[in-house]
Amino acid sequence: MIYDMRIYDLQPGAVETYKAAVREVALPIREDHGVKLTGWYATDIGKLNRVVHIWAYRDYTHFEEARQAVRNDPRWAGEYLPRVKGLVLRQQDMIMTAADFWESRIEVEE
Repeated sequence: MIYDMRIYDLQPGAVETYKAAVREVALPIREDHGVKLTGWYATDIGKLNRVVHIWAYRDYTHFEEARQAVRNDPRWAGEYLPRVKGLVLRQQDMIMTAADFWESRIEVEE
C-alpha cells in the first residue's frame, strides 16, 4: 500500500471553509473512486492554517487510475475546485510507504 500525504498552507482563516469542501465534496468523490482517507489534520499549535491529509492506495497503478478518475469526475471541477479556489497558498505532496506494523491496521476497498 502507498499513501499520498498532502500538506497545504491555507489563507488565514480558511481552514473551516476548506474542511467543509473536503467533507462535503472531495471525500465522497475520492471514496467513489476507491480512495480511502487515512488521516486528516489541521494545526492547533505550530504553523497555523495548515492541513495535512493522507489518502491510501493499493499501489501505484491504483494511485494513477484513481487520480485520473477523480480529475475526470464532473463534481471535481464543477463543485470542489470552485469551493477551494484561492484558499491554498502552498502545497506539498509526497508518496509514502508504511511501516510493516501499520499495514495490517488499514484496508483499502478493491
